Amino acid sequence: MPRKIRLKVTIEPVIHFIIWGSFFLFVWFEVRTLGSFRKQDDSIYPPMIWSTILSIILFYFNALYLIPRFFSKQQYRLYITLMIVLYIGTVLINSVLDHFYTISLFSSEKEPFFSEILLNFQTKTLILSLSTAYGLTKNWLISKKLQQQLASDKLSAELKYLKAQINPHFLFNTLNMAFASAIKSNDEGTADIIEKLSGLMRYVLYESNEDKVILEKEINYIDNYINLQLQRLSPEIASQVKYEVKGNFQNLKIAPMILIPFIENVFKHGIMLSKKAEMSIFIFLYSDTLILETRNLKNNSPVGTNKEHSGIGMKNVKERLLLLYPNQHQLEIKNEEHLFQVRLEIQLKPIQL
Repeated sequence: MPRKIRLKVTIEPVIHFIIWGSFFLFVWFEVRTLGSFRKQDDSIYPPMIWSTILSIILFYFNALYLIPRFFSKQQYRLYITLMIVLYIGTVLINSVLDHFYTISLFSSEKEPFFSEILLNFQTKTLILSLSTAYGLTKNWLISKKLQQQLASDKLSAELKYLKAQINPHFLFNTLNMAFASAIKSNDEGTADIIEKLSGLMRYVLYESNEDKVILEKEINYIDNYINLQLQRLSPEIASQVKYEVKGNFQNLKIAPMILIPFIENVFKHGIMLSKKAEMSIFIFLYSDTLILETRNLKNNSPVGTNKEHSGIGMKNVKERLLLLYPNQHQLEIKNEEHLFQVRLEIQLKPIQL
């Protein structure tokens, strides 16, 4: 671990400890000099301890759980409701303990319960305000760091892609020559493969550079990809692949290449020569919700797989989903010893005319 990271991990808890220690000492001094408790029997310590504990719970539960879990995901109503419940709950618990335990047993002067509630409302409001400021700032910094990391990863991936790609004009010219040769030789099967491959490469190189593409084009790309995969398989294995598409995909847009890693994974890990493959790929569109379901038995030693880079595509697509469809997608992955299943739902937006 780099020294800067170790320093940051160490310093932040120390700062929090100093702040809460200073808060406790301040309250202790104020109560010790101004309070109405009997000083000789140390009756000031119980209310100080539970008041500090409740303040810590209020501060960190709001900052480290409620804000990142609900506020940052734009669930504002639920966040406000839970925050109010937490706020009122800590105030009431603190007031009940102060009034019915400490004051009733140790105080030389009886105070109304309402005054205890009012005092705790004031102190807990200050704690909640500081907590909200801290939580929002911390959440913003984390989000900013994630965006910077994703941008850096994207640039790195694009650089590697540029280094690896062949001149597309040369490649397409070569494919056109091969297609013409296959047609001339009446080799329709080879011509069909070349045509599909050319379509795949044209889509990846030229049409998928936009942030969003027409969903129908993305589905056509997937169709061509699956058909090519089926053509390279033996008829026996190809017959075990179930592929179904339902829906009207014409008036919606989607982030390009967001579905294909899950489909590639089916063919990469699901093809087995020793037993039935049992692979399935279903794509459905209900209203504006796109659903992708894949299922395959796992071949734990897929042919041609580089273990060093295995899983990178799946990791990248998860990060893209979080970045491009926050609170607009649900991804469920069931990864068992011999079975791999995926269910992805994405809320899509219609094309703006």
